Amino acid sequence: MRYIRNRMIEFRDRMAPLLKELNLRACTQKNDAGIEVYFVIRDKKADPFLSHSSVSLVFEDREETNLKEAAWDRAYLRIEQHAPRPVGDTGWFHHRFWGAVFLDLPDDPETMWAFIEQNFQEQPFITMERNPTEIQSEHLVDAFNKLDGLPEYSRIEGLGIDRQLTEKGFVESIVFEDSQGREVRLRFSGGSGKGEAHVDGEKVVEFNTHFEDDILRMALALRDCNYDSRFLRK
Repeated sequence: MRYIRNRMIEFRDRMAPLLKELNLRACTQKNDAGIEVYFVIRDKKADPFLSHSSVSLVFEDREETNLKEAAWDRAYLRIEQHAPRPVGDTGWFHHRFWGAVFLDLPDDPETMWAFIEQNFQEQPFITMERNPTEIQSEHLVDAFNKLDGLPEYSRIEGLGIDRQLTEKGFVESIVFEDSQGREVRLRFSGGSGKGEAHVDGEKVVEFNTHFEDDILRMALALRDCNYDSRFLRK
């Protein structure tokens, strides 16, 4: 892009050795933040894991600055938050895009370059490759956190998560016992938005995986064996 060309020449002059060391190359895209320069692995073959640095460089665009070319004092670093986080105390983890932190660049040029280099070296490299200890379903994680965050007097004891291999592939579930000691499984499979609740292996109801509040009320009804609840059927 002509607007950022001179700034990128300066960037490569200073950062080329570091980018080579980190096996990164620059790409650009325009988005709501401005013109973003992000960094992916140097190999140009298709990367199924979308590997990239969590650090990107964002220039405010011409419409914001009214300048003929991008300026360092109208740029900042964007640090993507994507690290795996624990799901309660289950031993499972989950990662997704959690948001981003925006850092102003120092005014002094030498301090600025040192600041950029430090962030490239210290901030994590991101890959979408799944770890065996990671839960894939965002909806399961959101529902679990909702249940796990209940006040002490209404919490579901023994709340856990597991993954089973079925004829349809791996299915991830929230697991607990009802008041009669039966195993309850809230199964989240695929991206269809449809889940199934099973009690001792028998399906009792389907549910929409997108609505955590409804899942919470359904789970409490299942725990209490309240089959008169509008969320359940016998």
